[in-house]
Amino acid sequence: MAENTQNNAAPVFMGEFCHAIDGKNRITIPSAWRFAEEVELFLIPSTSSNCLIVMPRKELDRIRTKAADMPGPQRTAVLRRIGSQDRQATLDKHGRLSLPDEFCQQFNLAGDVTLCGALETIEIWNTAAWNAAAPTNQAASDPFLADFGL
Repeated sequence: MAENTQNNAAPVFMGEFCHAIDGKNRITIPSAWRFAEEVELFLIPSTSSNCLIVMPRKELDRIRTKAADMPGPQRTAVLRRIGSQDRQATLDKHGRLSLPDEFCQQFNLAGDVTLCGALETIEIWNTAAWNAAAPTNQAASDPFLADFGL
C-alpha cells in the first residue's frame, strides 16, 4: 500500500478564518497554514479583488517564470510593478505576520479581518468587504468548477 505523506514545507491554504490585527498591524496566521521552517512570504496587493495576497516564494517564482516569457516591455512593466509595490515578510516565532501601514490603509485592514485560503496563496480581506464579495466570487467560480470534477 502506498504511504501518504505530507509536505509540511508547503502547506495548502484552505478555509476561512477571522483573526484580529493587533495595534502593531500583526496578524496571526492559522497554525494549519504555517510552514515547518521559516520561509519568505510576499505581500502583494490584488489587482482583481479588494484584498492583500500573501504568497510563498514558490508562487512568486511561478510568476517570474511566466513573466520571463513575455516580450521585453511587458516583462519590464510586470516586474517593475511587482518589485516596487510588493513587500517581503516572514512569520515571527508566534506565527504572526506584520502588515505594512500602507496595505492596512489601502484595504481597510483593522480589527477583525478574514483570511481566505486560495490553495497556493492566502488572501487577507476586510471582513465586510469579504462578506460583500463572497456571493459574486462564488457565482464567478461556479461555472468553472465542473471542469475540475467539482
